Formats: sequence, structure tokens, C-alpha cells
Amino acid sequence: MSEVLDFRPGDRLLVSRTDRLGDLVLALPFVETLKARYPDCRIDVMASLYASPILENNDHIDGIVRVQNDQLVGSRHYMKELEQKIVRANYKAVVVLFPERRISRLLYRADVPVRIGTAGRFHSVFFTHRLLHSRKVNKKHESEYNLDFLKYFRKGQTITKPNVYPTAKELDNAMRILADAKIKPPFVVLHPGSGGSAERWSMQDFVKLSATLEQRGYRVVMTGSETEGDMVSRLADEMRISVAKITGMTDLRTLTAVLKLAEMVVANSTGPLHLAAATGTRVLGLYPSKRIMSPLRWGPMGEGHRVLQPQVDQCTCPAQQCRCMQTITVQEVADAAEAMYKNAI
Repeated sequence: MSEVLDFRPGDRLLVSRTDRLGDLVLALPFVETLKARYPDCRIDVMASLYASPILENNDHIDGIVRVQNDQLVGSRHYMKELEQKIVRANYKAVVVLFPERRISRLLYRADVPVRIGTAGRFHSVFFTHRLLHSRKVNKKHESEYNLDFLKYFRKGQTITKPNVYPTAKELDNAMRILADAKIKPPFVVLHPGSGGSAERWSMQDFVKLSATLEQRGYRVVMTGSETEGDMVSRLADEMRISVAKITGMTDLRTLTAVLKLAEMVVANSTGPLHLAAATGTRVLGLYPSKRIMSPLRWGPMGEGHRVLQPQVDQCTCPAQQCRCMQTITVQEVADAAEAMYKNAI
């Protein structure tokens, strides 16, 4: 039987998840559950500078500690400043959902009394409480692995779905950007980019998918970075396809608002896919057939979503050289998207 930690009203607790956008989204059920079980405690979240905006406008999160991950590597001054910030906050406990070595050591040096993390790593020595579970076996969803840490906390309500909350101003700004691109609801978002953590369906096929859905009478808009937008434009010009896009025009909060306004989102296994699902928008995810990247571990959370994978039992292609994803045809994705769209009406 694990020790259940005791906290008093006013105690400050910190949840650390400093890696990618999608990982932070999937940590939100744990964060909101912690606040639901300890409403009189202050719950802060430590996240990467890039991903941290998704934590804003969330009544379950009392504060955000933003971390510049690149500075953790080369700047002792930055590390010392961050350590002192943690010391001044006087946290009673920290839950390290992503056990990055430098962060784990920093929290140890900051002398947070209760430091909860995973067992079985060299830097697990920095934790006072060690949870023994292995994510490498990929037997359940990432969000469920995060919820395993609740064994150290009092029983109560458990929130199982991530939520992000765009503001009215952000939704208005998203509508203006869409209107400038001659897009009005209802519309479908295609997000062809990928953070590089999983093999992806090609950008060329996303451009073809845009044309196919347009031909079937749907309004379609592409999202992504400015660089991805340049690639989309080049491919569209080569194929003589007209593509509506707002790439490079949104920060992370505005992108969240665009995704919430969409009727549905088609994307590779990447952060914005989880972001869309967390706004309540249905997503069609394109996933490789590799156990480490499987929908069982990384699939979209919530109702009404769908996943497509290559028709192979297990992809054995070398990393970054996968050709299996291209066996998912444009017609197959278009048919799945249309079926999802019609079923929701």
C-alpha cells in the first residue's frame, strides 16, 4: 500500500512536464485531477516555453513556470535562476511526469521536500518517492501512465480527458484570420506538419487531400508553420492545385482557437492533433504501424475520433525512412473524413 501524502490548504504543489506539446496536453488530466482533489492547494505547472501557452486560461492551474529547454544545457546562470525561482515558491511537493535529468537534479538542489518521479533511471536518485512503471512496454495510453502518479494522493474525482480553453478574444482573432483567407464555418483543418516524433503522411498527399475534399464540397484550410506553408505552396504550384492556408499566421493560442472552430481536423500524430481533441473538435489521426508510436499509447482522447494506419502488422522501416505511411491513400483518408463529417451532422 503506497503512502498517501498529506497536504494542507494553501500548500503549493508543482507538476513538471517540460517536453513536447502533445505530451503536455496529455498531462492535463493529471493536473486537473490534482486540483479537483486538492482545491485549497495551489497547483502550478512547469512546462517548456513553447508549449506552456496551452496552460493559460485554465481555472485548474494557478501558475505556470516556463522553462527554456535550450538554456538548461548550456547556461549555468539560467539553471541557477530557475533553481532560485523554485526555492522562492516554497513548493511542498513536485510530480515529475517527464523525468528529464537536469530538471530532476534542479528540483533536488532546490530541496523540494517531496519529489515524485519514476524509478529505474540513473537520476531517479533525485526523487523521494519513486513510481515503478515502464512506459517502454506501451501497454496503455500516455495519459493513463500520468494518472498512475495519483497513487500518492488522496482519492476522489478523476478527470480523464484533456481540455484547453481559448478565450473569446482568441476565437475572434481566429475568425478574422480565417475570414482573411476566405474561410468561414463549417470548415476542415488539415495540419500536415509533424514534430518529428513519429513517421508522417506526406505533405504532398495532404495537398492532394485538400483538393479532393474541396471537390466534394468541403471548405478546407491548411495550418502549420511558415516554413511548412512555403512547402505547401511549392507543392500546390507544381500540382496546379489551389490551397487555402493560414500557415505562419497563428501563435499557439490562436491556433488552438482555429482548431476549436473547425468541424474536424486531419493530422499526423503530432501535438496539434492532441490540441484539437482537447478543444472538443473531432480528429482523424494518421499513425504509423509501430508499437512505440501506436494509437494505444498516443491516440487522440475523447469521443468521435478516428485513426488510420498502414495495412501492415508491424512497420520495420528505419526511422525517418518509413514508406509504410504512403500506403494510406488519399482516397482512403478523404472517405474517412467525409464519413466522420456526415456522421456528426
